[in-house]
Amino acid sequence: MSEPRPQRILVPTDFSPTARAALDLAATLARGFDAEIHVLHVRVLLEDTHLEEQERAEVQRLLAASDGTARAALGRDAEGHDDLVVTTHLVRGISPAETIMETCRSLGCDLIVMGTHGRHGLTHLVVGSVAEGVARTSPAPVLTVGPHALPPPDRIRSLLVAHDFSRHSEDAIRVAAVWARAFAARVTLLHVVEPMVYPEFYAVDILPEKTLADVRTRSEEALREAADRFLIGIEHGVLVDSGRAWERIVARATRPDYDLAILGGRGLSALEQLLLGSVADNVLRRAQLPLLTVRAPR
Repeated sequence: MSEPRPQRILVPTDFSPTARAALDLAATLARGFDAEIHVLHVRVLLEDTHLEEQERAEVQRLLAASDGTARAALGRDAEGHDDLVVTTHLVRGISPAETIMETCRSLGCDLIVMGTHGRHGLTHLVVGSVAEGVARTSPAPVLTVGPHALPPPDRIRSLLVAHDFSRHSEDAIRVAAVWARAFAARVTLLHVVEPMVYPEFYAVDILPEKTLADVRTRSEEALREAADRFLIGIEHGVLVDSGRAWERIVARATRPDYDLAILGGRGLSALEQLLLGSVADNVLRRAQLPLLTVRAPR
C-alpha cells in the first residue's frame, strides 16, 4: 500500500531566519502536494507556583499584550503565499514540543516542517532542541531546516535516502517514493558501511580490505533489490560508502547533487544501536540539506 501525500503541513515558527526558511520550503511542498499550511507560534507560559498573585497578573498582562505582536508577525509570515491556503495559530503551552505535537494531532496534520535554530526566551519557541524532540516522537514525518542548511530549493529534483536495511529505513523509502512521484524527482539510496572499531590496544584492523569490498558489493546488491521493490517507475540510483554513518551522510547530503535528505526515525547501525540518537541527531544539526525524518507508527 502506497503512503498518502501530505495534505496538511504544520509549520512551527519563532520568526527566526531558519523558521522563515522552513515556511518557504513548506510553501514549495504545499504547491507540489496541493496541501494547506498551518503556521503555529507557541507562546511558552511561565509556570511558577511561587509567584505572588499580583506578579502572576502582571505576567499574564504582558503575555496578552505581546499576543497582538505575535499575531501580526504570523500574518506577515503568511504574506507572499496568496496562492496557498495558509492558516495561522497562536497557542499557549508549557512545553513547546508537546504543544506542537498536540496541535499537529488536533489539526490532523501529516507533515511538520520546522527550523532547528531559534531565539531563547519566555516569548519565543526554543526550536534548536525542540526540533530534535519533535523528530523523535512525532508519528508524522518531520522536515527540519538546520542552521547550516543552504537556502531551500524552489523545486524538489533529487532526494537522498539513507538506508540501513531496517524496517524503519524501508518506511523512509516509501515516503521518498511518494515525494518523488509528486515532484518528478530522482531518488538515490545510500548505505554507509560502518566498520567495527576496536581500541588500539588490540591492534586489530577495522575491516580487512577484501572483507570490506565484499560487504560493499553485498550492500549494493541489497540496495538495488530495495530500489526494484519500492521505486518502481521512479528514476533512481544506489550508492555505498564506508565510515561513520552520520559523517558520510552529511558529506554526501549537499547541493547541487540533492535537494532533500531522508532518514528513517530508527534503525540499526553496525553495533545494533538505535540510529536516531547517534546518527539522525548529528545529521539534523549539521546537514546542509533539509532533513526529513520518518518514523513508523507505534
